[in-house]
Amino acid sequence: MPSPTAFSIVAGVFVLCVSPVYAQYTTASFGGNVVDSNNAVLPQSQVIVRNVDTGFTQSATTDQSGAFLFPRLPIGSYELRVELPGFSTYVQSGITLTVDQAATQTVVMQIGQVSEEVTVQADSPLVGTRNGTLGQLVDQKRVVELPLNGRMAQSLVFLAAGTVDLGRNGCRICGHGGVYPGEQTAGVNGAGMAQVNYQLDGAGHNDTYLNVNVPFPNPDAVQEFNLQANNFTAEYGNAAGGIVNIVTRSGTNEIRGSLFEFLRDGKLNARNFFAPTKDTLKRNQFGGSVGGPVLKEQLFYFGTYQGTRIRSEAAGRVAFVPTAAERAGDFSSLSRQLVDPVTRQPFPNNQIPQDRISPVAKYFLKSIPLPNRGGRELNFVGTEQIETENQFMTKMEYNRHGHQISGRYFFTDYDRPAVIPADNILAASNAGNAVRVQNVSVNHTFSIRPTALLTSTFGFNRQRGGSLSSGPFGYPDAGVRIASAASSALKAPPEIVMNVTGGFSINTNHLGDFDRGDFTIRENLTTIHGPHELHVGGEVVRLSNHIINTFRMDGNFTFNGSLSGDGLADFLLGRASTFVQGGGEFKDLKGTRWGFFAQDNWRVNERLTVNLGVRWDPYYPYYDRQGRVVCFQPGAKSQRYPNAPAGVLYGGDNHDPGCPVGGSDANVWNIAPRTGFAYRLTDDGKTSLRGGFGHFYTPIQASAFNPFTNIAPFAPGFSFDGVSFEDPFGSVAVRNPFPEQYGPRVPGAEATFVTPTELRAVFSQDFRTPLLAAWNLSLERQIATDWVFRVAYIGNRGIYFFGAAENSREINPAIYVPGASTVANTQARRRYQDYSRI
Repeated sequence: MPSPTAFSIVAGVFVLCVSPVYAQYTTASFGGNVVDSNNAVLPQSQVIVRNVDTGFTQSATTDQSGAFLFPRLPIGSYELRVELPGFSTYVQSGITLTVDQAATQTVVMQIGQVSEEVTVQADSPLVGTRNGTLGQLVDQKRVVELPLNGRMAQSLVFLAAGTVDLGRNGCRICGHGGVYPGEQTAGVNGAGMAQVNYQLDGAGHNDTYLNVNVPFPNPDAVQEFNLQANNFTAEYGNAAGGIVNIVTRSGTNEIRGSLFEFLRDGKLNARNFFAPTKDTLKRNQFGGSVGGPVLKEQLFYFGTYQGTRIRSEAAGRVAFVPTAAERAGDFSSLSRQLVDPVTRQPFPNNQIPQDRISPVAKYFLKSIPLPNRGGRELNFVGTEQIETENQFMTKMEYNRHGHQISGRYFFTDYDRPAVIPADNILAASNAGNAVRVQNVSVNHTFSIRPTALLTSTFGFNRQRGGSLSSGPFGYPDAGVRIASAASSALKAPPEIVMNVTGGFSINTNHLGDFDRGDFTIRENLTTIHGPHELHVGGEVVRLSNHIINTFRMDGNFTFNGSLSGDGLADFLLGRASTFVQGGGEFKDLKGTRWGFFAQDNWRVNERLTVNLGVRWDPYYPYYDRQGRVVCFQPGAKSQRYPNAPAGVLYGGDNHDPGCPVGGSDANVWNIAPRTGFAYRLTDDGKTSLRGGFGHFYTPIQASAFNPFTNIAPFAPGFSFDGVSFEDPFGSVAVRNPFPEQYGPRVPGAEATFVTPTELRAVFSQDFRTPLLAAWNLSLERQIATDWVFRVAYIGNRGIYFFGAAENSREINPAIYVPGASTVANTQARRRYQDYSRI
């Protein structure tokens, strides 16, 4: 559904070592003009570039305007050689091409013999004069030398102006399962979360479940990366905020290697002045890399390994727990008056009768120590932190007879075991996690002829793992009359989630296996026709998401004090303000992101280049292949499930009339025009004016479809207010649906329904793909050899912004009735009585 628009401006930026950017994924482009000393153009000049590290060579001939262009060159150090009869041979070394760079060089020839050489040692100008894209290069020197917490190179994305960490004040994705450490929520120029597309050696390097990055290789394996922050060309899609192209290191004609060891140990550090003890973190990172030739100037290899071991002593924690007197029912020390949640009458002198203390609460109190400070305060230590990570990467490259072929495999595995506390359940942690990421890329560039290149890319990305439970027991063990995941077909370990306002909280987490990933196929045909550099092609991203998750299967309770006047008193009385339980989260989702593009980079004259492009990004909703797709149409009756309450319809391949296959309509005509320009203001090529405008679509993350799986009859969810801790379903006169309705079942038309049921989230049928219109104008001037001064204006306007389930609008609220609204009659005040929350 449409959301409020967004607007952002970034201006007045001073940038160090900026490179003009272009759509290249893993390569750079290099072009320019050949003229004589009188500035007359020299057509038919022979131009040769050679990579000094690998011997890779390409040649071109200048056109009638004296221009030449190499549209896709592997990054690295190059030598430029220009020959023309009647002129001395021009040789320039020291040219460094970086990822996404659109380098430009003007060659001035001197009259003489071809056998004579004029040698120049200089790099090409840093100022962009061939496109309107704004970006920031992070080269190998910065990757290796800048301080990195945990050697996570992805954090250097935030060096770019206008880029912020949206999770800096609190993790935005930590509630999701299967998240690998180092996944970050970058926001670029106000575009918002989940709008950056990461590419590793031309292959998708994204967690499409959340639309964020997966971990970068270790810094010794990263050659460089570039963030395209505004007005990227039509070759790029699947993001509106930015494109990050990461290029890993490659082998060269020389064997080169490195070994490293990084140790952090609190015993070697001074105590922080404000800390009571020394830092207890022990982190050891070690590994190495090696690269070289198999066949010189043809076949090269590179490999790297990094191991990480982290150990940290248990951290001190604070909770507020019932005193010995309160455990016996004596709350006389409490200043506010307690009331009986059942009769609504005050407890005399705040004394709760012994027979009113919940047996379930008594069971929990066996694992909750008494206060050891004043009042209710309990100081205790949590569980030890143990983390292990192993990462390696291998890469091969081949250059021969017009073919450039590269293949790379990246593997990283993270394990943080769940530690089950022995005698204090408050020490239980929800941080248990085990995740593995694998990424493959294969690139092939074929020179059909000097003015035509075909680039083919295949990428595969897989991420699997998830949460682990640290629960020593479950709610049924404590006497709560509900089922648990242990009684399901999964025989999963227990989970306890409980929050007592003003007191303590317990979160042991649960078993979650999140198997997700994607593969990418991309074709890009580049042709040069006079002053026109044309790109046409397309890409297919096929994503999958298979989940086995015991989410909410064990239920969770909240005691917020609204019933008796105190959260701990509610807990001891066994009256929960909120109870939630579901049938789990089981998913077999697949979907395809399509993208097609055409781009013309038109050199109008020596000073002006215009970039014209259009991209087509049709959106077809991903959907669960078992038919776990839900729509809500008030009053409508389902044909697929005749016993379902009025209003809920079902999608999938066998969908109800009125409910599309994927739960919302396809957005076929997502057409995104892109325009840009670059104007060279000075003859030396060191001052330029650049700008552009474009439309950018961002497909939504796969996790947005999770709520469909939490809805009856697949794995229904229930939420009640003001329930008994001991018998939450019975206390609200609802038949307990579990374990009968636990997932991963997909029942037939005979399925029965327990009401009121919860619709955790549904899509509006006319859902639209989030769209960002962005524009920029920048003035750049190169100063000395490696400084660029840039003043830029960047703006954008977003529509159809997407809000995940936790941020969606409640369409079945309990209507407030003055003087007659209580927690007990919450459900009775809802518009649709067969449903709780929608």
